[in-house]
Amino acid sequence: MIDHALNKPNNQATMELGRRSLIHDPIEGDLSKIMLVRAKGCSVWDDHGREYLDFTSQAWSNNLGANDPRVVKAAIAQLHEITHVRPNFNSIPLLELAAKLREISPGDLNRFGFCLHGSLAAEMAIKLAFKNRFGRQSLIVLQDGYHGRSLTTLAASWPHPNSPFLAIQPRFTRVPHPDPYRPRKGLTVEADSQLCLQLLEDMINKGVDGGVAAIMLEPILGNGGHVVLPKSFLTGVREICNRYDIVLIWDEIQSGFGRTGRMFAADLYGVVPDIMTFGKGIGGGFPLAGIMASERLTGFSAGEDGLTFGSFPVALAASLATIDAIIGDKLCQNAHDMGAYATERLLKMAERRKLIGDVRGPGLFCSVELVKDRVTKEPTAAAASEVYRRAAQKGVLLGESRYAGLGNLIKIKPPLDVTRAQMKTALDVFDEVLGEIEASGSY
Repeated sequence: MIDHALNKPNNQATMELGRRSLIHDPIEGDLSKIMLVRAKGCSVWDDHGREYLDFTSQAWSNNLGANDPRVVKAAIAQLHEITHVRPNFNSIPLLELAAKLREISPGDLNRFGFCLHGSLAAEMAIKLAFKNRFGRQSLIVLQDGYHGRSLTTLAASWPHPNSPFLAIQPRFTRVPHPDPYRPRKGLTVEADSQLCLQLLEDMINKGVDGGVAAIMLEPILGNGGHVVLPKSFLTGVREICNRYDIVLIWDEIQSGFGRTGRMFAADLYGVVPDIMTFGKGIGGGFPLAGIMASERLTGFSAGEDGLTFGSFPVALAASLATIDAIIGDKLCQNAHDMGAYATERLLKMAERRKLIGDVRGPGLFCSVELVKDRVTKEPTAAAASEVYRRAAQKGVLLGESRYAGLGNLIKIKPPLDVTRAQMKTALDVFDEVLGEIEASGSY
């Protein structure tokens, strides 16, 4: 039960019972106990009334900013009409959103499917690829790629050597990719990119059985380290897919809807995939994901795809309002401008803060890799955890790569409507806590 006047729980015993009843293990550290009760724009509030600048956008999902009144209004209006439509039927927001996406989608990605989570969008893309390359047996992914936490998408992500699910997961073929911060020994970034393309082609010709149906990648690796793949690598993969008639799947669940300073990373890099997954930022805080597919591909037949709540009308209506607001408020441009400001500040900060090994973009897909030593580039997960903890105590929530031990990256990914003043405040706090950590030597 919530006391809405105070916006805080009024039964602590119930809250504690609820915590103990959750099946997921808590994240280590006291900060895992923060209870968020309200959000607006770039800010969130806990049950004690404390305000935080949310530079995680709640898993990079609130591209528009939390609780935008236009999105709330659209969702409420739809709630008064019809809340649930099974996939056998159409709805007004379903067709309106499909028409809107057609206006902004790259190239000929003019056919759309919807679901509620990015993992299921990736599975939808995989199914469509195999349907269109019937008889082929393999799908290639990148070694540090990440596509979700369903059984299939965990298997398609970077290796989980201690996974308890291996016995029931499909198998994927992983190939190396370039990393501009850590190119292979003796190679330039461009030479490393070309080597990885050669290794990819060798794998297609000699390393798989049964032929390759698709190659699936994130244009900017997300959970696998925020690696900004070189444009030469991305265009090279497209060319290889063309030559071998392989379906190219781009996972833009984290990079889509303005995050990079363009509506999609495909627009930024000038590469049009055959299938593109989307999610997170499209929903305005409501769950929605899906795929965009080339008109050249054959679609699904009855029974091959379709989820009971996959075309949730409330989320579809909220998403339509979200896209209109991103366009109307020119948030792609603001993401570009605020990302450029953040990058400039961080690069200057790196002149004083020896923990900063690398600064990455583009746009508000922004991150900093922390290292013990700039020469050896040895990661320091301990420093990143301290940054996260200390910044939260000072009222700024920063992202941290903590899953599966990838712990030395700090993510700076606020809503796209972040102001310069808010960005300055967050970066000032980041600078301050780096100074404290360096002075303490606790890394």
